[in-house]
Amino acid sequence: MELFERHKILATENEVVITLYLDSFSTEFSSELGFKGKIDDLHAIAKEYIQKRFPEIKHATVKVVAGVVLVSAFSLHTTQKASAHVADFNMTYLYFGNTKSYISQVDRTGGNLNLVSPSYFDLNSDGSLKLTSQVDKTFVNEMHNRGIKVVPFLSNHWDRTLGRTALANREQLSQQIADAIVTYNLDGVQVDIENVTDVDRDNYTDLVRLLREKIPADKEVSVAVAANPYGWNKGWHGSYDYKQLAQYSSYIMVMAYDESFQGSPEGPVASLSFVENSIKYALGEEVPPEKIVLGIPFYGRYWKQGESYGGYGLSNSRVSEIVSKYKATTTYDTKSQSPMMTFEVKSTDPVMTIAGRTLTAGTYHLWYENERSIQAKVNLVHKYGLKGTGSWSLGQEDPSIWENYRAWLTTHTTTVDNTDSNPTVEEPAADSTTYVVRGGDTLSGIAKKFGITVTQLKEYNSLTTDVIHIGQLLYLVPNEENTPIIIPNTTLPTNHGQIIGRLYLKEDTQLLKKQPNGSYFNYKLLKRGEVINVFGAQGNKYDVGGGYYIEKTDRMSLHIGRLLIKNREVLYKPDGTFFRYLEKGEAIKVFSYDENKYNVGGGYYIKPTNNVLYYEGFLKPKSYLPLYKPNGAVHRHIRPDEYIRVYSIDGDRFYVGGGYYIKIDRSLASFVRH
Repeated sequence: MELFERHKILATENEVVITLYLDSFSTEFSSELGFKGKIDDLHAIAKEYIQKRFPEIKHATVKVVAGVVLVSAFSLHTTQKASAHVADFNMTYLYFGNTKSYISQVDRTGGNLNLVSPSYFDLNSDGSLKLTSQVDKTFVNEMHNRGIKVVPFLSNHWDRTLGRTALANREQLSQQIADAIVTYNLDGVQVDIENVTDVDRDNYTDLVRLLREKIPADKEVSVAVAANPYGWNKGWHGSYDYKQLAQYSSYIMVMAYDESFQGSPEGPVASLSFVENSIKYALGEEVPPEKIVLGIPFYGRYWKQGESYGGYGLSNSRVSEIVSKYKATTTYDTKSQSPMMTFEVKSTDPVMTIAGRTLTAGTYHLWYENERSIQAKVNLVHKYGLKGTGSWSLGQEDPSIWENYRAWLTTHTTTVDNTDSNPTVEEPAADSTTYVVRGGDTLSGIAKKFGITVTQLKEYNSLTTDVIHIGQLLYLVPNEENTPIIIPNTTLPTNHGQIIGRLYLKEDTQLLKKQPNGSYFNYKLLKRGEVINVFGAQGNKYDVGGGYYIEKTDRMSLHIGRLLIKNREVLYKPDGTFFRYLEKGEAIKVFSYDENKYNVGGGYYIKPTNNVLYYEGFLKPKSYLPLYKPNGAVHRHIRPDEYIRVYSIDGDRFYVGGGYYIKIDRSLASFVRH
């Protein structure tokens, strides 16, 4: 029998921890299975279990758990040193739903996405751009607040005639797309014109070239291409010039699915060989691996036994519903690395409808995707050094995959010669001020070791739960560096959700991602000179939106507003001597202020007098808006072409001087922080 019933993988910045859960029947393994006093045997079986399922993991901390009891913990090391390939890109398509459900679907991924591609760009019959009813600036803003890019896909929905008309109209179409990207503050476009043929190859490439030419360089132009495991160069597959498309695009999204499709004989949607050979074809066409994104299906297909036609689609999220309603048996096909379920529907069973089609009595075969098959595909990203993954489509997945998805993207390793295969770990000194979490550690154990309480340990580290991770740095004393950030003229947390400042980085700086337990890990390195919007602060960290943070240092400055010079005023040097006169109309950046001076950078300052006026930014109305008097009566209406200075914000009220205010939400106006 299998000793372990399940496992969990968690990747941290520095290490991987694998938790193995003993089968419930095996909780008394020490006597029932003959392991009493033979913990080495348990470790050997655990290592075999891991190496069989995760051969790419060479170094990890392993925990063996029975129920809620930690039975053993040990370090897994091979005789080689691990050198990891880390994929930091994961995108998905948004097709089924609306803005509200899209936001919910994205949030359910737990920060696993960099980019979403909604169905915003369709085509009119003359090949011009047709904006779909799903276009929504609110959704775009919500994604940007979460640090997620929005790149709509352009689709002809398999209509060959429409696709060819669009390619013939590519000059106008490309300009319309470029204009729409600016209008709706989008982050680029993905071209997904399908079912044209090899005769359209040059026109297809030229459309992508025109888009790259017309769209700003910091915006994305990507292309979704058909999987081509057999190297076909005619028909639909021949419409893609991989090599040329890669030159003009940010990346190629290989749609490595629909190996079996509606109307085909039954089989997997994306067997591992089908996927891998599609990657090899793209590499053989001289597409750089860092420009390849591997498309993964979040759906399966089912066939009814005895019927000549099948392959109807079913979301992975509904597989559990089938199991709950019908007699089902699941097997895993190791050759294709795909799960297959056989289930029987009886006339007396509950009714289940899938995409408008009701399951009638009979026996069905369902090929779908689960955690094991998806992880096998993600491993190919590491094997070939690809940019990352994509998926069709969000909302169809089993939500449980997000629990380990980041670990899959960050834990695959290749090997190089090792000079120290058995590193030693020093015990922390009794007077240590910090501690790095190891395998088997608990908050209570650490607190006891250093003579403090669990409450103190959580307080020192801003933890909201008792969960800790291998490699996590814990403070054992109050952290002086954790002094809360104070921003002038701003009460934190704010009640308006607007940008409260712009952070200028004077050196390369880590962007941090906050984990559910309140700890942080390094997400990526931001470059010196970048300017980042700030929405608030937690402790000594700036909140930059989407669950991301930047720790405050003296090598950055926060620009919180501007000082309008109403009449000539003096700019003082740091030592308090005269530097120069500021003239009427100048607007000077302000980084902090108090009742004595406005700090304008480099130690220079301006004294608060009647000649200067501090403001936070501008409102840009999108329609006519009422301007309210202090007593709440309407004074007049603001025109869409007016830019109104904002001196303070309280909830949905933007105060514009003299107690007058404009009351808005984000759909009516945008606030620009200066």
